Amino acid sequence: MNASNAALRALPQAGAYAANPVLDTDLTLALAIASRAAYDYYQDPTQPVVAPDGYRMVDSWTGWDAIALTGAVEIFGVVFQSLTEPGTCIFAFRGTDSDLDAWEDVHFIPTDFVPTHNSLSPEPWVSSGFYGIYDGSGGGMAASMRQQLFALLAKYRPTQLYITGHSLGAALSQLFSLDVAVSQPTPALNINFASPMVGTDSWASAYAAWIDASQSIRVYNYWDYVPSMPPSAFDYRAVGTGFRTSFYVDKEWFPHLLARHALLNLTVVLDNALPASPQQWQGTFPDQVAGETQWTMISTYPPAGADVRWADQAQALMKTEAAAAIKPV
Repeated sequence: MNASNAALRALPQAGAYAANPVLDTDLTLALAIASRAAYDYYQDPTQPVVAPDGYRMVDSWTGWDAIALTGAVEIFGVVFQSLTEPGTCIFAFRGTDSDLDAWEDVHFIPTDFVPTHNSLSPEPWVSSGFYGIYDGSGGGMAASMRQQLFALLAKYRPTQLYITGHSLGAALSQLFSLDVAVSQPTPALNINFASPMVGTDSWASAYAAWIDASQSIRVYNYWDYVPSMPPSAFDYRAVGTGFRTSFYVDKEWFPHLLARHALLNLTVVLDNALPASPQQWQGTFPDQVAGETQWTMISTYPPAGADVRWADQAQALMKTEAAAAIKPV
């Protein structure tokens, strides 16, 4: 019996994960659509993106993806403005979608986070990979990502700001949220999806001091490995309030990591779960990952208890495999 099915059989047949906050259904799904649009715009900026209902895309920004002594300028996010309330804006960050992104994703050696304006003491430590995209520039960029973001704030002057992103984009969205809170306080709510951890204890402390836990929500799949990264040896901490879902490939005999992490699969679960009370869903649906539509996904009530540090388990497995490998004579 695989771990997913074993846990499912141990769950009660009624109830749901009690620690979850109650999410606004329309807003959360709108931010999931916006996060997807950030990927689509990166993949082909000549094509119109699907905007959340009641919004239109008005702008975008770029970031510098560095590797060794080179790198590339890439599109990293889009701005949506409400059609009826121009002061309401969504800033949506895309997640990993290039080899350079993947390189930055695993640069967990911490570096100081310095806000655009004002200061934090002590300066919190965050992933140098994430921060390098947020703060770095190259390739003829006239402004870093952070400088572009604050220019966009000045341009649209939002009176209500929604910040979102998936995976790497979720991590970047949290850097931006703290920067806004410290540098240019604006009514803001961050709902992000499948985020890895961004920084150490000092980061978590600073984030909690400036952003109420109700104003930063991490929506994630219990079985997804990415929210458990980096491994615990790096001493990173998650921030804000978690909203736990639970889904995986039905009758799987190995972890389908993309299926567990995919924004499209998470969106299907949320689309069914959020209108319910409690906001959980038991059901099946086709895997939305391209090339994997033959798989059936199953959504269940999330297990109780602490999150599992899947990244630690993966490290332990790799060590076991290395020790058991046949060494050349």
